[in-house]
Amino acid sequence: MNSPRFGFTVDTHLFRELGELLVGRDSTALVELVKNSYDADATEIVLRGEGLSKGNGVISVTDNGVGMTPEIFQSAFLRIAGRYKESGGRRSPRYDRQYTGAKGVGRLSAHKLAEELQVISYPHASVATSNPGNRQGVSATIDWKELEEQSATLDEVGGALRVEPIPMAPEKESGTQMRLCRVRGKWTARKLVDFVQEVSSCLAPAELVDAPTFDEGGAQWTLGAINPWTQRSDDPGFKIKMEGELNVGEPLWTQLIDRSHWLLEIDAQPDGVRFAIRPTPIELKRHVSAQSYYLRRDHPDPEKGPFFTARIYSREGPVLGSRLLSDFAERHSGIRMYMEGFRVVPYGDQHDDWLGLNRDYVRRVRGFTQIPLDDWSTDLLPEVDQESFKIRGNRQYIGGVFLTAAGGAALRPVVNREGFLQDEVFETLRVLVRNGADLLIRAQAAAAEGVRSQQSPLAETGGDDGGISKPNSHSATNTPMEDNDLGADDPEEGDSPSVVSRRNLKFSLTKAEYEITQVRGSLHGVDRAIADNVVRQVDEVAAAVSAAKESAEKEESDYAMLQVLAGVGLQFAAFVHEVNGLLSQAQHVRTLAEAIPANASDLVKPLRLSSDALCQSLARQASYLTEVVGPDARRRRRRIALPETAQTSLQLLDSAIKQRRIEVIQNLEPGAKTPPIFPAELTIIFTNLLTNAVKAAGDGGRIMITGKPSVNGGVEFRVENSGTSVDLTQSEKWFRPFESTTTEVDVLLGQGMGLGLPITRRIVSEYSGRIRFVTPSSGYSTAVQVNLPPRKGN
Repeated sequence: MNSPRFGFTVDTHLFRELGELLVGRDSTALVELVKNSYDADATEIVLRGEGLSKGNGVISVTDNGVGMTPEIFQSAFLRIAGRYKESGGRRSPRYDRQYTGAKGVGRLSAHKLAEELQVISYPHASVATSNPGNRQGVSATIDWKELEEQSATLDEVGGALRVEPIPMAPEKESGTQMRLCRVRGKWTARKLVDFVQEVSSCLAPAELVDAPTFDEGGAQWTLGAINPWTQRSDDPGFKIKMEGELNVGEPLWTQLIDRSHWLLEIDAQPDGVRFAIRPTPIELKRHVSAQSYYLRRDHPDPEKGPFFTARIYSREGPVLGSRLLSDFAERHSGIRMYMEGFRVVPYGDQHDDWLGLNRDYVRRVRGFTQIPLDDWSTDLLPEVDQESFKIRGNRQYIGGVFLTAAGGAALRPVVNREGFLQDEVFETLRVLVRNGADLLIRAQAAAAEGVRSQQSPLAETGGDDGGISKPNSHSATNTPMEDNDLGADDPEEGDSPSVVSRRNLKFSLTKAEYEITQVRGSLHGVDRAIADNVVRQVDEVAAAVSAAKESAEKEESDYAMLQVLAGVGLQFAAFVHEVNGLLSQAQHVRTLAEAIPANASDLVKPLRLSSDALCQSLARQASYLTEVVGPDARRRRRRIALPETAQTSLQLLDSAIKQRRIEVIQNLEPGAKTPPIFPAELTIIFTNLLTNAVKAAGDGGRIMITGKPSVNGGVEFRVENSGTSVDLTQSEKWFRPFESTTTEVDVLLGQGMGLGLPITRRIVSEYSGRIRFVTPSSGYSTAVQVNLPPRKGN
């Protein structure tokens, strides 16, 4: 009897798994293909989008790189995790570039974007080594959907993969075009803009890597033009061109950088870390005594590194100019990171705080961590009293940290290509960049201190105003700022006093920021003690104004939601009495209907059914309202067993669930309990989650409610449905006020106002919990998970 032959097989679902694991967002998937073009010695890549906003769109990726022969396509492109790039010292064949790809699986990210991939490639003579006189290109189509549905393993792909050699004329230019067909999902205008901004920012802007335009005379050292790549001098470089729906306008880097006040450059090498801090022309107009500083410290780990260069611009105050420029600044401000010329996300994103600048700005820290500068550096730039008050958040910076494969070899990327592992090497990088930011803040404080130290004697003030002269509002250097410079809006007809008041508040805070900046540079006190006291108070006021402005911007949308909820809430609380009255009348009607003989009329049976349904509906509403607004629901917090949590909400939605024939599955561990919480709050949480789930599940759908104790002693539960899916990369927007997940009016549940999830998040946040969309279980499309930690002291 022959023994069976054993061996590994790979299911076609591997493509889906790798496609999801390799990249965390759609833009990263396309960037992986851009990197492949760079590795193929392309000097230009053209990205074009067609039909994306209508659904079933196409994204084409066309480069002028070295292309592929049929043999290379087989051994490199079709071999998953192949070793093709490991040959030749991991260098490209034509320009000797350091390869950015490492695992041989980046091209599978195309699976995340589209259902089908078409490839046409023509090879360069440098790669067509087997028969350079008779080069052949390759044409291929990979139908990912058919491959997964019709093929069990990668050895049985059948018609899902079609490849054929194509003849190539001697004069034909090399290059590769990939067409991602049947792009997944229908793209909104906002998603398209976000996608393009993220893809276009995968390369550092020229304005950031080019040498600064302002005069460098007398500088001890500067970085000059930064080369973010590991490349030869004959390499012509690499650029991206956007076309079709991916062409959404020109970037505004120059305007943004021109509004900066300071420039920081860092050169971290084994022999030490150098910092160059210089004022820009704008800063020199404001503080003529502002100085440049050239400082140094030893590298914490001269063996492993990391070694890098960095160029970072800093500004103070808001970005003044057009709304377009403000939006651009909002998207692109932050200190980003680049490896071999390509951006490493999420560093520098709007909500990323890898340097802890936002954290320290909010906390208003009282001092910096000690920076071990050389002695002569410390003498050049000593500590300044209350210098940490000048800390600014990430939005006040524009810059990049540039690593090469050699300099950043000790950094370890995470599996989905987004970020590095938070180990000691990454911490060294973070500390050195933060050192530079802190020294920059110190230089800003020193410039302000220099203004104070150079103030005139008392006699020069020509008055008895306490030693402080008043700025001449008509002088050329102290021109008052006009309202229009700050983007102030005239009141519109019909605006309520509260709307006008909030608009005026935002304008006043912006104007106050500007005026404080002017005051700093125009104080002329003669008594040092008085001057120091006034300037210190100005700094404290500036910090308070800045914090108030950020708070006002954040709370504006919350105010609108509060107004709506206040009105609805009052009516809601009063309505419980009306519902109980209606229930009593409906029960009386049902009693009368039952007293009518069944054979009296054909209308008796429908009357009985309708009156009974009305009673049940009103009973559910009355029960729910009592649970939510009754005194017991908000008298005290208590721990609630998980099986009890969803019952009131399910009872309220019972009619909608039955009419849609929705199957509700509950897997709630009986022994698990919530932390102490008001029953009304827990009812609202489940009602909002289940209402969304019922709407999304649709006719004949499924809803699953699961819950269990969490590892930290709290509790976690989730609500999943089998209907409409939610893009996890865009899911945060559904927690914004008035961003409804439904647009059609539901005859049973109405149209969502976009307040359910924001309200739920507010309640969960009050208990230091977390709510978010997560990857659903198999067989379900959307899942929302809530984590409630134990109450401290329990």
